[in-house]
Amino acid sequence: MGTVWRRVVVLGIALAAAALDLAALELRVVTPDGSPLGGARIAVVGRGGWIVADHDGNALLSPDPTAPFVLVVTRPDGVALKPVTVEALPAESPFVVTVEAAGESLTVVSGIVPDLELPPAVAATVLGALDLEQRQPVRLAQVLENIPGAGSSGNGQSTVPGLRGLPKYRTLLLLDDARISSERRAGPSATFLDPRSLDEVEVVRGPGSVAYGSDAFGGIIRSKSRMPGLDGEGHLRYDLLAGTNANELEAAAEASSPLLGGGFLLGAQYRSFDDYSSPEGVVPNSAAEDFGFRAAYQTAVGAGVLHAAWRSDLARDVGKPAPDWDVKRVWYPEENSHRFNLGFERPGPGGWSRIAASAAWDTYQLILDQDTVASGENPRKLTESDVTADDYELRFEAERPLGDVRWVVGANAYGRFDLHAVESNRSLDATGGEIDSASQTSIESAHRDDVGIFTALSRDWRRWGLSAGLRGDWVRAVNNGGYFGDDQVTNTGGSGFAAVRWSALPELELSLQAARGFRDALLSDRYYHGPTGRGTITGNPELEPETSNQYDLAVRWRSGSWQLAGYGYLYRIEDLIERYKEGSDYYFRNRGEAEIRGVELEGDVSLGAGLQLGVGAQWLEGEVLDDGTPTDDVPAPGGFVVLRSDTGQRWSWMVRGAAYDRDERPGPTEQVVPGYGVVDASVGYRLSPALELQLLGRNLLDNTHLASADEATVLAAGRSLQLSVRGILAR
Repeated sequence: MGTVWRRVVVLGIALAAAALDLAALELRVVTPDGSPLGGARIAVVGRGGWIVADHDGNALLSPDPTAPFVLVVTRPDGVALKPVTVEALPAESPFVVTVEAAGESLTVVSGIVPDLELPPAVAATVLGALDLEQRQPVRLAQVLENIPGAGSSGNGQSTVPGLRGLPKYRTLLLLDDARISSERRAGPSATFLDPRSLDEVEVVRGPGSVAYGSDAFGGIIRSKSRMPGLDGEGHLRYDLLAGTNANELEAAAEASSPLLGGGFLLGAQYRSFDDYSSPEGVVPNSAAEDFGFRAAYQTAVGAGVLHAAWRSDLARDVGKPAPDWDVKRVWYPEENSHRFNLGFERPGPGGWSRIAASAAWDTYQLILDQDTVASGENPRKLTESDVTADDYELRFEAERPLGDVRWVVGANAYGRFDLHAVESNRSLDATGGEIDSASQTSIESAHRDDVGIFTALSRDWRRWGLSAGLRGDWVRAVNNGGYFGDDQVTNTGGSGFAAVRWSALPELELSLQAARGFRDALLSDRYYHGPTGRGTITGNPELEPETSNQYDLAVRWRSGSWQLAGYGYLYRIEDLIERYKEGSDYYFRNRGEAEIRGVELEGDVSLGAGLQLGVGAQWLEGEVLDDGTPTDDVPAPGGFVVLRSDTGQRWSWMVRGAAYDRDERPGPTEQVVPGYGVVDASVGYRLSPALELQLLGRNLLDNTHLASADEATVLAAGRSLQLSVRGILAR
């Protein structure tokens, strides 16, 4: 570890010493009608960081990039627009950059997410509104089906997404400005989140620990709620859906209007699902219901942009399907999330190109029920766990050029407090009468705080680039009362990365990086004892923090309408925190050193006439180095092809095919998964902006396959059809 840190520090000093004064490029960002795009975020492909335009769309890009280069611009609410290729710089200033809606997802072209601070060798994809509308994902894990290296664990609506074989709080889930947390030991699933309420989803594969903390080993999945425009232009949006497989019904609506010099948005949604059907019959206990509302406000304040938003998302009677559902039925009667976030970002002042601050708060509740049938002398048993907690997140970040070195500095604090967990048990006789009842407090009160400070430097030459970052974290977990009694644990750790980028040809770029991460155990990993979705689980207060050594290689090629990328990675996690099973119960332990290695390929090409072809493939393998046993949650080798058309006229369509190989290396809580393939397709017809129809078919060949590798998994859904009616009414 000492050697790694010394190298990172030496590189940082070298970058700082290379700082020289040079010219900057004056930009003015406008929409197709010539209106300034105030508060726009601007990034140069191949260069870290981004800048913010003022309310007139003006920005200063320093250091001055060498043409040709590609600009990626987002709206003030963070939604990505179509990349702009700059072949030559103009003779006069400012350089006017005209941006328009992206239309399709941004993948290889960017290699970056303009408003996430990331190392250069990560793989970044921005899933835009068109992609979400054409595929109509019903859960967050389904949003990722066209992302190489993405996987999931669990079944049904509570499926947990993960990246590069690292779920269970090693993939960071963000909703707007804050983390999505949960008291599921499998990790946060965002069960309550309806993707219809999102404008886009940003997916980053690779380490993001320096800027975003300890739960970003595998990457970051950030969901963005729709926000009102700064101009306050009013509209009414509606979306209705009916599905055949689970008698799915959905309705969503939102309205925006001017308010106090900015824009205000109010939205609501409702969904219900019956038990779905696999090709071999109905899968019991897979029904669910969720609903929610949200309000958001965004306005220009001085040279910056201020936004505030509230979301309430509530899930009811979410079933957890399993093969033994008729012996022990498990479901979540309630999962409630109420969250508020506030953020401000501006260019400057002085030599600072960007200053950003945000704050968020979330109150969360999860109720889990188990109904175990009578067996022999054991009566029927009803068990319930009720967990409540509050979360907070504070973040500050500033960026400026030091000559031709870019410097970022920041701090963030996040945590969970007032965590309270109660377990209750009732025994019933054959008539349903109560024999006895008891309750116990698993966690009386607990809180966990993580405070981190970070900095990053990067320097670009014509064909080369160097970057490095450092972060330090202080983590304290405190438990009062409950099953384990009073306890307190404090840990400190560091994260860092060093990277080099080389433009071997104008069309070809290579990035190589080494990163180190640090992750402390969650409160429930340490102190929870009681029922879980799999049975009964017991925490371990003696857990040591995990550390990671991660090595990434990215190769990107762009030429005309072709974009290709390949990624190779080797991740080693020391003191792996593992959930394991003894008998019918589950426990936590540290497990030596685990290694995950993989290769991902992706590409897309514009075929003309509105046709876009996308492809992706993955191969991953994970094992515990102590004994060679496989790790959980590593997705099977496979790939996909997507062909879509959107001419901007009446018709649009999409066809997707995916195939995955047999996975014969199950982890400690998994099973062998046979290979399988699926075909999906959609077709849409736009009568007017106010009325659009779409028919989506999933698993059209009705192929039988498992929903996940989980040892208690069930069959995935068979053939289904969904009819959507949606539109936007401008005022």
